[in-house]
Amino acid sequence: MASSTNQLYKKRSNVWNHFTLTNGNMAKCNYCNEKKSFSGGSTGNLLRHIKTKHVTVPLQRSTPQVAEESNSEYLDNPQPSTSASQSTSAIVHSSTTFSSSIIQNKNSYQSSIANFIHRPLPLLKEYHPFSIVEDKEFRKLLNMLSPNYIIPSRKTVSNSLLPQMYEMVVQRVKDKLKNVSAVYLTTDGWTSRNNESFLAVTAHFIDPDNVTELSSVLLACTSFEDSHTADNLALFLKNTVDEWGLSQRITVVVSDNAANIKSAIEKCNWRRLSCFAHDINLIVHCGLGKIEPVVTKIKDIVSYFKRSSHALAKLQEYQKQTGNPILKLKQDCPTRWNSTFDMFDRILRIKEPIIATLAILNNTELNSLTPNEWQVVDKSKELLKIFYDATVEISAEKNISISKKIIMVRAMFKVTQTFINDTNLPREVLNMANTLKEKMMIRFDRIEDNLLNAQATVLDPRFKKHGFINEDKYNRTISQLRNKLQSSIRTEQLDLPQQSSSSTPQYSNSAIWGDFDKSVVNAIGGNNSTSAGIIELDKYLNEQIISRHENPLLWWSERQKVYPRLYEIVKTRLCIIATSVPCERLFSKAGQANRTSITNH
Repeated sequence: MASSTNQLYKKRSNVWNHFTLTNGNMAKCNYCNEKKSFSGGSTGNLLRHIKTKHVTVPLQRSTPQVAEESNSEYLDNPQPSTSASQSTSAIVHSSTTFSSSIIQNKNSYQSSIANFIHRPLPLLKEYHPFSIVEDKEFRKLLNMLSPNYIIPSRKTVSNSLLPQMYEMVVQRVKDKLKNVSAVYLTTDGWTSRNNESFLAVTAHFIDPDNVTELSSVLLACTSFEDSHTADNLALFLKNTVDEWGLSQRITVVVSDNAANIKSAIEKCNWRRLSCFAHDINLIVHCGLGKIEPVVTKIKDIVSYFKRSSHALAKLQEYQKQTGNPILKLKQDCPTRWNSTFDMFDRILRIKEPIIATLAILNNTELNSLTPNEWQVVDKSKELLKIFYDATVEISAEKNISISKKIIMVRAMFKVTQTFINDTNLPREVLNMANTLKEKMMIRFDRIEDNLLNAQATVLDPRFKKHGFINEDKYNRTISQLRNKLQSSIRTEQLDLPQQSSSSTPQYSNSAIWGDFDKSVVNAIGGNNSTSAGIIELDKYLNEQIISRHENPLLWWSERQKVYPRLYEIVKTRLCIIATSVPCERLFSKAGQANRTSITNH
């Protein structure tokens, strides 16, 4: 009886596409399993549930007649009025190409917001406040484009659509992470303009569905009101990882060198790498201390033109008159990597306009850099160029970066030593070069001793042995990889079911096969698997290296069946990004979102 009743209602109301009849006058929602009453055969209660709880769910209609029979089934999808139809027809006639993608004919119905959410292109872009949907001109624009579309209210966007989109994305990410074998994390903290403290965690991995590039997801970016002690930070990290089901798959965590976060990661029993870009930044700032008087003068000049609109107008007018491109000065920022290099580079590019403008304005105090000091700026910029390039290269988020660290350290040492050997340089620049080398020795002298750095370099088909400075450390890394392969294979064998007695090697007593059977005993069973792992490594090392412009992940994806055991290690090494820059970029976006949030409230 219930089955026939369900079929009867299905013929008349599309609400039964979203509910299942249980017993009596109760129906269960197919999305949240909540049971609702529909006494008397009315589906109004069920429709209200869909409208308030599942705003993005479209209520499908087969024909206009069905809509006319059940006016209560309109879920922000009213039937087009006559005037709307006429307006639509006018637009169709005036712009057939444009209207074909936006406006349907007069018998069509309003598309649900879900149709837009599931489009290949993202629905939300930029950082507009929710109140934009209440703006009269914005509403007028959308009405012109699609008269049948009803704009959701600000409350609907913030309380219904956005939370549902969030849950949908969370589930999609969790489904993706289920198949990932190794994950690397970055974490960092940030304080907003409103003095609110935030912590973020990002995860990076090789997605089995797209093994040719690194995948990244944001696991958390949340307000953190507790004291930033190691215990509190460790609890936050553990809870975040547990929430996403990644507790057993963390390869390493990359962070800055703050004592509290280092201790927190240690309490979680995870390996940690120092952010390479952060280390470079600290080294450069130590070197800049040797030319601080010159840096201060350059900052003062930049600040003057930033503050004075009159001076800036004169500078731009001079550049225009002399046919030079109109360029603005750049100010450095201690927390923004490479900003001092950018400041030096820009002021040197417009050196003559700067000097001329300061002379016109009779500003002798600022126009006091000596020729030697200008040379210090010029040579310092040349010295900083290698650190600038290394930071840009290592901060890529989609490309393999950990395997480049040793090569970049070697390059920075080499360039710095070249400046140290140049006795014609100003004394300040020589002091700067010596300080840079000294600080690099402290931070990077044992970079090849780190197991993760070294193994990643060997397993990058662009580098292998050529990525190392010290050949002995390369040989030690190869030995470590062999041991790791043997260890992982033995673990696999322990997990396999025991072989039956029928699979035990049988030795013949015949004069022909007796000696032969005994001589190959070590090549039968488990030992041959261990040997296969070593053979894989040796075969890989003997392959020719590829161009550094090629994609190492693509190379490995094409050969994962040739090197199945080695590829398992590759997935745990090449997924590591050398910096915590992803969190830095996240906070740049968080700043914009924070300002939007203020607008929304």
